[in-house]
Amino acid sequence: MQTLDRAIGLFCKYASIALLLVLFFLLGLSIILRLVPLFTISGYDEVVEFLFIWLIVLTTVALWREGVLYRVTLFETMLPLRGQVVLAVVTNLAMLGLALILVYYGWLFAVSARETAPFLRINKVYWHAALPVGGVLMSIYSLVWLWRVIWQRETLDQNNNLIG
Repeated sequence: MQTLDRAIGLFCKYASIALLLVLFFLLGLSIILRLVPLFTISGYDEVVEFLFIWLIVLTTVALWREGVLYRVTLFETMLPLRGQVVLAVVTNLAMLGLALILVYYGWLFAVSARETAPFLRINKVYWHAALPVGGVLMSIYSLVWLWRVIWQRETLDQNNNLIG
């Protein structure tokens, strides 16, 4: 399981970097082509939309996996250890709820989308699939984190990071 976790983490990290670089390249090329119109990029909007959706979802999954997406360490450090754990559990339960909403409504949205990208002529289900896929991964990481904190009685180190 740890190998799969590391693979997902590396994939999310490097795919996010690659998607961001491709988006920067396309944006830069678009700016240059407006100044010097040598050719046009067909399907530009569709590709950018696809890359942007998956960039947001994969980056969110990467941050979710690290447990740093919804943390306000100022509040955590003001509480005693037991309060920190309770706050972390409540925050993570809220995150799990959000992830489950993404799975359910993202799935409904993806399967009901009958839209086809005009230029690429591809069903946009591949765009919308980012929501349930990301939601499933976020849900799994939330459940694993809750398991570690509640049942393995993890504590906090000097930097307020949960440790076993």
